[in-house]
Amino acid sequence: MKTKLLLAALAFAAVRLAADTLTADTAVFVQADAKSPVITRLKTGSSIIYTGDAPAGWRRVELSGEFVAYAHSRDITKGLEVREGANILAAPDKGSAVLTVAQKGDKTEVTGLHGDYCQIKLEKKLQGFIATGATANTPGVETKPVFTVPTVSPSAGSSTALGHPVPVTGNTADLPRLFTGTLVSARRPIINPNPPYDYQLTDSNGRRFAYVDTKRLVLTDKIEALLNIQVVITGTVRNTVDGKDLVVDAEAMTRK
Repeated sequence: MKTKLLLAALAFAAVRLAADTLTADTAVFVQADAKSPVITRLKTGSSIIYTGDAPAGWRRVELSGEFVAYAHSRDITKGLEVREGANILAAPDKGSAVLTVAQKGDKTEVTGLHGDYCQIKLEKKLQGFIATGATANTPGVETKPVFTVPTVSPSAGSSTALGHPVPVTGNTADLPRLFTGTLVSARRPIINPNPPYDYQLTDSNGRRFAYVDTKRLVLTDKIEALLNIQVVITGTVRNTVDGKDLVVDAEAMTRK
């Protein structure tokens, strides 16, 4: 009995040694490199848990919470979740740092479209690195969080650049979101003569990143007046029946 109590006490002490309280605002990096993307910035007084090994001058930490990240559209399932085994990225770019790999049971939700990539809300424990040496909170080091879930609410005036989504908060896939892009006809002779929808949104390179379903859309002007210009669409996102493309169910549409 005494042996069990001793082991339990040692285990509890080990957990306490692995935890700490921050005495200053601290950036958590994706890698043990001050030039790598920042997962989040922890406030003074935050409790942190150290886990695993790390290079000299760095500590590996565990984070819990919700994060904004990206996944390629081909890795989004018909249920609008990231498929198991897919890379979850720091930015909507093939050369971006891998934040984590999707695993069974991960909670992910599509919150926007970004060209060939989907912006997602990720709820999962992550690991990152904090600097304990000369690079810790060094002035001039970019420590703007790139994964923290934004708290701003969507509005027509807060749309981002062409093809970039406006991230919003929410716990339901049916929550309307804002999407920006160029509205064009989806019908293309030879390459797409019979599209599933009449219209689509394209990015700055002219690539489709979503079809637009307009059956619920009420406009004061004819939709032709919005063709081939940048627009802001309020609506929800889903997959096509075959799961190959994304569709925005438009509820409102205005010029950008």
